[in-house]
Amino acid sequence: MSISERRVGTLGSELTFAGQATRALLGHRPGLGRPEYFPTMDSVVTAVLDGGVDVGVLTSETSNTACTETAARILAGERLFVSDEIVVPYHCALLGKPGSRLEDIKHVGGHGSIRQCRRFLEERLPAATVEIHRQNSVAAAREVLESDGAMAVIGTEAAARALGLEIIERDIDDGSAGGWWALTSALEVSPGADHLAVRVDGGSELDEALALLSSLGLVVRTITNAPSGEIFHYRYLLILRTRSSEPLTGQEIEAFGSRVVGIFTTSTVS
Repeated sequence: MSISERRVGTLGSELTFAGQATRALLGHRPGLGRPEYFPTMDSVVTAVLDGGVDVGVLTSETSNTACTETAARILAGERLFVSDEIVVPYHCALLGKPGSRLEDIKHVGGHGSIRQCRRFLEERLPAATVEIHRQNSVAAAREVLESDGAMAVIGTEAAARALGLEIIERDIDDGSAGGWWALTSALEVSPGADHLAVRVDGGSELDEALALLSSLGLVVRTITNAPSGEIFHYRYLLILRTRSSEPLTGQEIEAFGSRVVGIFTTSTVS
């Protein structure tokens, strides 16, 4: 299958933050197909694993909340591999029904982007209830349109324009940015890749992995962990990069063997 035929799936619609990040990724990686949209993160992962799409785009970490459940899935051993990465600013907005004012809002919905806006919500809407929607921010936005004006949603400005919502406040996330991974069901080598994702189990494997870095010319970008069900024993996900962004060689990839769960490049949107 040529790259132009690759099917891409992500969350919600082009109006969600996932849709925003996926458009940015496609702009940096021309040739990926037109995105398909799914109602939940679970359904995106299922589509990747059962072949419904070739690539699923989900958030990996954010500047305000660190790593997400996507990393947890990889750490748990799900058959997901990182083939690409893009970093995109959120620019979260508080959206309400036309005519709603900040002082009218008693309930705020949204999806994962709610976590980026905790300070704003605590300081400006301390009495409002805040709830992560079971599906996505566009589904939450449609509920706002049907409300009495006391509901708001954290969403993209594109959602406001498309759905007829009013932007009550802009940029309420303290400049938060999100990292988004393109996930595949089999390990791929991205052209020019300079990042490795490596999964290790326990402190001994972590020590072994870290001991390899100097001789291979790699450095640690991030390390995250997850419980294994055994006290003092964790699984670790290491994101490694070359020292000067030079492409990886076969030697670095082979050194970690079956522990490699991603070989990719990263792009940043300003």
